[in-house]
Amino acid sequence: MLLQVSDLAAGYGRKQVVRDVNLTVGDREVVALLGHNGAGKSTLMNAIFGIIPPTKGRVVFRGAEITGRKPSDNIADGLGYAPQGAEVFKSLTVLENLMLGGYSLKDQELIAPSIERLQEMFPALYARRHLRAGSLSGGERQMLALSMLLVASPRLVILDEPSGGLAPIVVETLYTAIADIAAKLNASVLLVEQDANHALHIANRVYVMANGQMKFEGQARDIKSVDVLSELLLGY
Repeated sequence: MLLQVSDLAAGYGRKQVVRDVNLTVGDREVVALLGHNGAGKSTLMNAIFGIIPPTKGRVVFRGAEITGRKPSDNIADGLGYAPQGAEVFKSLTVLENLMLGGYSLKDQELIAPSIERLQEMFPALYARRHLRAGSLSGGERQMLALSMLLVASPRLVILDEPSGGLAPIVVETLYTAIADIAAKLNASVLLVEQDANHALHIANRVYVMANGQMKFEGQARDIKSVDVLSELLLGY
């Protein structure tokens, strides 16, 4: 198993947000984590990636425990994380942002061919490679944030609400690219979303989180019923 989270608890100060969470991601697998706003999804991702220290439990990545490890060490080990908001360096060009995405590579000569490989996945973005990132649309910045992660050829990509605030046609393009991560780049994806329809369309397995705890785990096809999804997400 590529990622294994066991009995994880985390929060901020005295506020416990996530309690006794278990989650796994296999090789070349797309796993969706769904849940209402405030369910604890982002807190869980922050604890997995090392942005906040878990108060309980274990995180194992590629067979080694990484619980509470520095994010920089996780990046170097092949774990990529794109938090909400499409964070890019707006004053730098698209190409300069992509080059920064490969800073963790031990062999810096691999950056250029990695960027060239991404041209097939993001042709419109590559055409704008000499423009400043601040001039891009919201959808293009989201594509750039994802591309920056992929330059370093991670084994697992964690995406937190990648479709947030984007136009429907842009979301379609983005999700095609996300599906290609597993199909063409041999990496796994842990996809945190409120947009259940798009997430379930590309996911192999799905978790549903509510009030800081997991309420469902199973195959994506088992949760596509509107009634089942409403019950899990809304707590009916």
